[in-house]
Amino acid sequence: MADQNTALPTRTQADGTDERMHVKIVDGTNPAVNQMTVDADKNAHVEAHGNDPTGTDRVLRVSEQGAVTPDGVYNAATNTKPGNTGLVGHSRAASPGDSDQGNRLTSVTSGTVHALDMALHDESGVPFSATNPLPTTSVDSEGAEVNDYNTVAAVAAGASSNHDYTVTALLTLKLSQIESSASGKLKIEVQIETGVATGVFTSKWVLFNSTANPNIQLPIKEQISVAAGVRVRLIRTNKDNQPQDVYSTISGHEIV
Repeated sequence: MADQNTALPTRTQADGTDERMHVKIVDGTNPAVNQMTVDADKNAHVEAHGNDPTGTDRVLRVSEQGAVTPDGVYNAATNTKPGNTGLVGHSRAASPGDSDQGNRLTSVTSGTVHALDMALHDESGVPFSATNPLPTTSVDSEGAEVNDYNTVAAVAAGASSNHDYTVTALLTLKLSQIESSASGKLKIEVQIETGVATGVFTSKWVLFNSTANPNIQLPIKEQISVAAGVRVRLIRTNKDNQPQDVYSTISGHEIV
């Protein structure tokens, strides 16, 4: 009968005795030096490695918190395959999936500005043009609308009547239009107070109507900012030879 090549099993005693057998994970070439380390938390220290695009072995980098930190900026010498951490667009589909995620966004640099390219299209993907214009809505300003109306009856010939509007506390008035009217000849002077309750006003415009054009309209393209608590004043002077009613509206938007 042939001899059997057998081995006895290894048995060790409990931890802390000299008979306890320990196993080390080592490098086969230099086992005395290249050994796996276990820290006080009983965690094995293992470095994650990988090959770069040239096949060179590299150590995987992490942040101070242990998070993986791929470099998304291309460098011809040190990062020819950057991590794609930026925005990637999906091809249009009813239910876009991973296979549709193939459109890389582009950008341009001008001085210190690095801006994403942008092209406006309508909901069907058709570019806006002279034959496919972009619908827009124009407003004077953001904020709450102000249309402060005032009228005074039977202002005497040669006499004046003031129409004052005080800007709401904590807001700023963007003064955008003045309207005034009378059945006879009328002069208006638009003034802005120099400060809260100063009683001193700076004149901005003087306008007159005529028999042919009894309505005065003043659209203010460069809107005047009037601070909270400051008054806008319209001085309405009856330039006719008999008493008449005068009317006016101060318009704008109050914003924070």
